[in-house]
Amino acid sequence: MPDRIVIADASTLIGLHNLTSLELLHELYGHVEVTTIVKEEAAIDLPDWIRVDDNYNRDVYRSLLPSLDAGEASSIALALALENTLLIIDERKGRRRAKSLGIVITGLIGILIRAKQRDLISSGKDKLDNLREQGFRLSEKIYELALREMKEK
Repeated sequence: MPDRIVIADASTLIGLHNLTSLELLHELYGHVEVTTIVKEEAAIDLPDWIRVDDNYNRDVYRSLLPSLDAGEASSIALALALENTLLIIDERKGRRRAKSLGIVITGLIGILIRAKQRDLISSGKDKLDNLREQGFRLSEKIYELALREMKEK
């Protein structure tokens, strides 16, 4: 099976950028796709391995807008337009909607877990604590689960 096409929503890009860990996406996946809307929402300089792809169905996008923000809606629409995708999305409503449409998802915490398991980061706990300090919503249950997955607890 060919590698999945990885699509990221803005919260992932912003979170990893704030952790000075955006490169983890490149190390884990090679390249990542984003929509123009996500690029604008993230408002950060993107490296050349993050590619803009706006080849998604606008009707699907518009149908998602009443319940999701524009970045999430465009990311989900792009994931539906492509085959064999992995969508990195954090907002609960967006995750639920993507899963209901059959899209394989992960989130920023999943990225950090995978990076720790592959020894790309030395301390997952430090990254999680830093995210919390920045205001990233992370329940105690997910925090504890992530630490266990990272074998840091």
